[in-house]
Amino acid sequence: MKSLIIGTLFFFSTIPILYAQQFPEMDTRNYVSDSTRFLPKNPWRAAIETFGINMGVWAVNRYIVNEDFAHINGQTIKNNFKTGFVWDTDKFSTNLFAHPYHGSLYFNAARSNGMDFWQSVPFTVGGSLMWELFMENEPPSINDLIATTGGGMAFGEITYRLSDLFLDDRSSGKERIGREILAGLLSPIRALNRLITGDAWRYRPSKGRAFSYVPVNFVINVGPRFLAEQEKSKNGDTGIAVLFRVNYGNPYSEPAYSPYEWFQVRAQIDFFSGQPLVSEFNTIGALWGKQIWKKDPRVLSFGVFQHFDYYDSEHIPGSEIKSAPYRISQAVAAGPGLLYHKSSTPADKVDIYGELYANGIGLGGSLTDYYRVGERDYNLGSGYSVKVFTGITYNKRWTFLLNLENYHIFTWKGYAPDVDFSQVDPNTFNVQGDKGNSRLTIFSPKLAYYSQKKWNIALSYRYFNRDTFYKYHDEVQSSTYDLMLTVGIKL
Repeated sequence: MKSLIIGTLFFFSTIPILYAQQFPEMDTRNYVSDSTRFLPKNPWRAAIETFGINMGVWAVNRYIVNEDFAHINGQTIKNNFKTGFVWDTDKFSTNLFAHPYHGSLYFNAARSNGMDFWQSVPFTVGGSLMWELFMENEPPSINDLIATTGGGMAFGEITYRLSDLFLDDRSSGKERIGREILAGLLSPIRALNRLITGDAWRYRPSKGRAFSYVPVNFVINVGPRFLAEQEKSKNGDTGIAVLFRVNYGNPYSEPAYSPYEWFQVRAQIDFFSGQPLVSEFNTIGALWGKQIWKKDPRVLSFGVFQHFDYYDSEHIPGSEIKSAPYRISQAVAAGPGLLYHKSSTPADKVDIYGELYANGIGLGGSLTDYYRVGERDYNLGSGYSVKVFTGITYNKRWTFLLNLENYHIFTWKGYAPDVDFSQVDPNTFNVQGDKGNSRLTIFSPKLAYYSQKKWNIALSYRYFNRDTFYKYHDEVQSSTYDLMLTVGIKL
């Protein structure tokens, strides 16, 4: 499936990128609605909007961008059903980032028409199936269907809930316009529905939000980033990193929580360097959870969590690593997690927290050193991941964080070692990539100071260790690290 980025962005604009590193308990901004507004269920309008999203994006790709894949007719549709689903050869960012965002549009078509979290999933599946089978002249892609659906659930619910924070039907004038625009940037389809129903300008004596009370932390940090090969530190890539982070809800304050009543997001954008613009995007969202033990000031919660993780890099100038040093994603992943928190007291000014997650990866991608077909320089597959986040804070000011992430992705459907890539057709070469498995381990200590005036300063180090085993090629290992010194503010 060719890139939908141009068509999607042209038709709907973009979403802000949000970042959330694990960080300690701090004074939160509480978004409170004086009443909760329940939208009536309108599945038919949701279905029509899902259909309209695909038609709108296709029209941009066909008549404005003039993409080859958008030239469709009855015969191309027939061929798609005859060929069936394949593993496509699109870029890493297209398959594992753009498609999940595209899926969020389908999801929000249902969500903003009164469907709950689980009821919105079939619309996401349906929208993706329609696109894959009818809207392109290339074979339908199984990895696009999975990533659009699973990633669309995560992106969709997060953007829907964040857009709700800005709505206030009591406001008017420039404030009202600004609020509607901000909510629309986060959730374009919700903004469309508010225009259709007239809610975008209708005055009410209450805020009209879907969620009544939400504690939220939003922090932005900016500073230099130095990325280098572990063994050749002098040959590095220096740029400016912008980090966004959000914690939504509090998993320790309620005895139980439903889908995405608590989530965290983190993202990193790199400027003035040779690295990708979006080099990191990670989310963790609760699907279900409950407190299993509480003895003030200590709380232990257990839950099932959905994870989306995306790490991308490019070749470091002067490095002996000729390819990108690391690249991995788990677009569709979920599993159990344990969350522990010990709050500070007047007699003990220390906060301690710890989080442990174990996930099954339904679809992921990992850097490859050999497979080069179409725009693919990575393998697709499935596997597992483990995350351990710990932190200690003194007097709600000084914080030390220690995080460990391990991703292990297996590529099952490979190819014969004597294949000549120059002779294969990208549309029919139906494989996941190089048969084998790839592991990326990320170890990251961080020291931060949070002031009473909402600003902070942080020094962080991250170590990336990539180890890839191939069935028909030699094992490849690489180690990379980055250093960041950032200053930030809590908004």
